[in-house]
Amino acid sequence: MPRLERFLGTGNRRGIITFSLAVLLFVVNEAFCKLVYGNLPSHQIIAVRGLIATAIILGVIQTSGAMPRIGRMFNLHVVMRSTIDLVGSYLYMIALFHIPLANMAAIHMSSPLMMTAVVALWMREPVGWRRWLAVIAGFLGVLLVVQPSAGNFNAYSILAVGAAICIVGRDLVTRRIDAGIPSSIVIFTNVGMMALVALALALADGWVAMSWQDTALLTAASLCISAGYIAAVDAFRHAEVPVIVPLRYTGLLWALLIGYLIWGDVPNELATAGIVLIAASGLYVLHRERVRGVTAASVAEIPKP
Repeated sequence: MPRLERFLGTGNRRGIITFSLAVLLFVVNEAFCKLVYGNLPSHQIIAVRGLIATAIILGVIQTSGAMPRIGRMFNLHVVMRSTIDLVGSYLYMIALFHIPLANMAAIHMSSPLMMTAVVALWMREPVGWRRWLAVIAGFLGVLLVVQPSAGNFNAYSILAVGAAICIVGRDLVTRRIDAGIPSSIVIFTNVGMMALVALALALADGWVAMSWQDTALLTAASLCISAGYIAAVDAFRHAEVPVIVPLRYTGLLWALLIGYLIWGDVPNELATAGIVLIAASGLYVLHRERVRGVTAASVAEIPKP
């Protein structure tokens, strides 16, 4: 659209703006959901957000003209990706309700490091010693954030690590998806599957009456996550992947700021060191991939719901 191009520009400039916006929207979405937790069961929070987001994405499919291809949502790799993403997103959301926003974001950001280890050990792609050192440093950072000692251990941090592992599996399957399947349909399958599973669990547990404040917060979360998906897809369609992927680490800054302003969360010294290690290691791995001329598509998939 000409008006949008006049405002956002084109190419890398547009991608930088839209992906930065997407990262912020994802963190704000998480904050809204975290605010509701305590008033509503976790299954119900995930279900309500998912149902609203599904309706929004369906509207995007309709307006974009992709509706005739809606049947492609049953493509084997789309279903596999959505199933893995369902497990990962559920682990992510449950962990999010119990650990600080910044810690959650930091563990999530370790997924590119995990991907590097997987492609080296399993797919036998060459990985130099510099990137191996970065991966090891990043995993040390995860340990510093999780702090698995008797006094500080939080089992929900393990769920967060599990969610990051699922992201790696999801991205590996994403490589196999037919390029002719619109991104909006892949996203629709993801959010729709999560909404249905969460709705079934919420009804089984017993639906809780929602206040207008909770409804407003979850509606805002749904709008944020839907707009975030759309902005992320727009970014990857207009910009070079190596240019915009490092911007995902701005999510750590937003998570730290929002966590402090709303809940007064301040990571302890070990967690702070871990966050710095994870971010620095991830950025270095991305830098090395850019130097080698390797497209970082495996770590550039659309972020967490």
